[in-house]
Amino acid sequence: MTTGTNNIRTQINLEFGPLKLLDRFFAAAEETADDHKLQLTIEHDFEALLAFNKTQTDSWYPLTPMYDPRVNSMTPETSFWISGRDRHGDIVATQCARFYDWTGTHFKAEYESLRLAYEHPDAAMFPEELAICEAPSGTRVSGPVCFSGAAWYRPDYRGTGLSGFLPRISRALAYTRWNTRYTYSFIEPKLAAKGVAARYGYTNIEPGVEWLNSFRGSCEFCLLWMDRDQLLADMQWWLRQQAKVEEALFA
Repeated sequence: MTTGTNNIRTQINLEFGPLKLLDRFFAAAEETADDHKLQLTIEHDFEALLAFNKTQTDSWYPLTPMYDPRVNSMTPETSFWISGRDRHGDIVATQCARFYDWTGTHFKAEYESLRLAYEHPDAAMFPEELAICEAPSGTRVSGPVCFSGAAWYRPDYRGTGLSGFLPRISRALAYTRWNTRYTYSFIEPKLAAKGVAARYGYTNIEPGVEWLNSFRGSCEFCLLWMDRDQLLADMQWWLRQQAKVEEALFA
């Protein structure tokens, strides 16, 4: 397979949000993918993602339950994942998104009940599995929300800037598709300390999330979140940065 010009916009129906801004953003994202010699596609087959995840155990944790089709109904109406393929057609990057309608509830309640992770928690959870949220904004993240996660980059593609735009594509697509009010994710504190969350575009980084006896054992995370206004502001910032890079190239 030879990587051609990206046309991910043919897979996107701009429905909600400032449509001109979103169109500019996705056009710039296509150009950035071309610069990285990546072909981006929007996928909905989570069985395929799960199978691929199992082939990458040296560099990727087991697929988080939120995207696991064995314990959740993963449908095109509520989820997608983005694949980035190299010129050989091999997957070298992934980024996922899942929609939750938390009208009348919030992150803390859904997380601590494990409804966030499992469609039927009592049937799917591990023995003594426990989720604890002490992050200050745990009760703020509510309404229509997107969980943006399962980011993976093949080791030889790490440090190439992919983490600076694939999470942004995921968030923007979720916003225009589902009219999300908030986007949230998790990150390990040691990665947050290295500035990884900032590269993703998050400025709200709150410790206080624990997941005990889970699919990964017992872990601590920071809660990352942004509201709709922050998402749009970050999108505009990223576009300005891309314009500066282009100006420098042709100066």
